[in-house]
Amino acid sequence: MLVGHKVVDSTASMLPTTSSSSIGTRHDSAPDYTTAIINALPYGVVCFGLASNNTIIVHSANPHAQSLFGFSNIDALPASLSSIWASTQKDSLADKIRETLEKKQPITYEWTAHNKDGDHYLSSQLQPIVNAAGDRRLVLCTIEDQTAEKLAEKNIMHHAFHDALTGQPNRVLFRNKLEETVIKGENSDEPFGCAVLIVNIDRFQLINESFGHSAGDRFLISMASTLRRCIGSQDILARLSGDEFAILVPNMRGIQPVIDVCERIHTAMKQPYDLDGNEVFTSVSIGVASTISSATHPEDLIRDADFAMHRAKIAGKACTEVYRRESHQEARSLFHLETELRRAVERQELQLYYQPIIDLRTSELHGFEALTRWQHKEHGFVSPVEFIQLAEETGIIVPLGRWAIEACCTCLKHWIMEVGEDKVVPINVNVSGVQFARDDVASVVENALKKYNLPGRLLRIELTESSIMANPEHISLSLDRIRALGVKVALDDFGTGYSSLNYLHQFPIDIIKIDRAFINQLKRGNAQFKILEMIGMLATNLGHQIVAEGLEDTEHIDMVTEMGFAFAQGFYYSRPVAGVDAAKMVHGQLPWT
Repeated sequence: MLVGHKVVDSTASMLPTTSSSSIGTRHDSAPDYTTAIINALPYGVVCFGLASNNTIIVHSANPHAQSLFGFSNIDALPASLSSIWASTQKDSLADKIRETLEKKQPITYEWTAHNKDGDHYLSSQLQPIVNAAGDRRLVLCTIEDQTAEKLAEKNIMHHAFHDALTGQPNRVLFRNKLEETVIKGENSDEPFGCAVLIVNIDRFQLINESFGHSAGDRFLISMASTLRRCIGSQDILARLSGDEFAILVPNMRGIQPVIDVCERIHTAMKQPYDLDGNEVFTSVSIGVASTISSATHPEDLIRDADFAMHRAKIAGKACTEVYRRESHQEARSLFHLETELRRAVERQELQLYYQPIIDLRTSELHGFEALTRWQHKEHGFVSPVEFIQLAEETGIIVPLGRWAIEACCTCLKHWIMEVGEDKVVPINVNVSGVQFARDDVASVVENALKKYNLPGRLLRIELTESSIMANPEHISLSLDRIRALGVKVALDDFGTGYSSLNYLHQFPIDIIKIDRAFINQLKRGNAQFKILEMIGMLATNLGHQIVAEGLEDTEHIDMVTEMGFAFAQGFYYSRPVAGVDAAKMVHGQLPWT
């Protein structure tokens, strides 16, 4: 605290008297409030001077300054700075005071005072002044305590760059550290690489659903601790999102140390977690990208590691996948193919081809199977094997399936107008199990028949055993509604599944189509021959029609005819043809007769 008249007098005398209104100017008719004002200020005020021997002198200090500096022996003022302040920063402050006097202009000085009650972040303004006696070796120092602001700023910065739940760096800080590491490695005399690991918790959603989100949060905190124990002291762990962490391994000379980190993580995950007294076992899928196998841009490294992690998920989870450019190139090609397939469906750039189904007894045309074909404007013919699976995975199969039903009905309507309804044969259209799951197929079929005023007998729905297995109850109800429209249902690829025979009596099926895999291996008297004989008898007794697919030679045709099969389809008769050629067959121009 300020003690005695020395401080008061020196505080007053240190101020310049440049005008009658300046603080410190005395008036006979007014009391001197200078000391009271300076002592009441919410920031520190100190008057420093420079002695003839170049020593820094403290002439006065208000109470706030004494507290911030931690001055001792205040009663001895004026006194040298070194005699009342034991701080190691006194030399630095002294240099700033001398610099202020030399330059004769204000200087801002920010520093940290280490006091008994903790560190204080201080901002000082050093101002050269002239006192009443004309002394030009004085410096007025004001000190503002910015500790609260600095701590608040520090706290804001921490939250901006750290995950609130686990306290680990977040995506922003992780990316910054990764960028620093990449640049440092490239500019080093002995360049080194780095690796990014994306760690995703398998089935984490199940933990949230089983134990609640608060338990899930506790699990994530424990997970962060586990990962921290598995990595090196120089490695950086971050939490990128809900159940996803990232690890930066710097100073990498080879991939093996990174694989070792992954193995330690997988081993640690074999131990159970205790969640509210319940043992919880889980695993992680890890994707690895390094500057050895990937790009060097930070965002590219994170992207490639994430891609590799998803490959680990596809591979069965609980494993590590290292990024490979070839796999990514394939994924990019599929992505572009998906985009182009969407556009092709929207613009109706796909075509239906028609493969005839033949009556084995008369060799007459019995019907067609409609097959989607895509002639890409740049890549040429795209196999259905490529784009049908892609369409199912992305949901494009729904608009694609609707388009196919509509296109079949359009074709049937044209044929009726040309040759009459009695001469038109049915068209089988394939419907995916995904479309059955996501769309109201029965309503789609009903609306199409009404739109084109078609009898249900001219349209047939084909689906595979795998489609039925996906949702048997739902599909059975849909098939009942479809058959009620007069539309027959064919089970395609019959015999490829383990329970095909069960479907003959459990589901509303009218036609079974024997898979070409049976026909290709068919020899008189072999196992396939005997199985087909049995299927033929069973189907006939149940009232099902049978179509043999993939027929390419007369020997196989003779065998299936002997078995009592009524219909056939295959290259022996015709490959799938465009709508114009199919129309010729409807008019009676049959190339196999």
